[in-house]
Amino acid sequence: MTTIPITSYTRWDKEEPSLRPYRLWDANAKRDMRWRYYKIKRNALDGALLEARWAKVGTAIEVYDCRSAQHLGTFKRHVTTISFTNSR
Repeated sequence: MTTIPITSYTRWDKEEPSLRPYRLWDANAKRDMRWRYYKIKRNALDGALLEARWAKVGTAIEVYDCRSAQHLGTFKRHVTTISFTNSR
């Protein structure tokens, strides 16, 4: 799996406060997942697990904080399992 430079994530505009800073990133399509912005970190991780559950085999869903572009973890869909890689 190749990693994407942290600058390619959607950055938060510091002019206005971000109400939902935790976001999901589709690593295969290299784009944000629309309507998947969360206020709480745990909810974002749960949402990524749900998305990975219904995704095609080989899909990787990443969770990041748009305020600092901090990568929080990656869920990758396999044939019978879903693996989680924590960035810390």
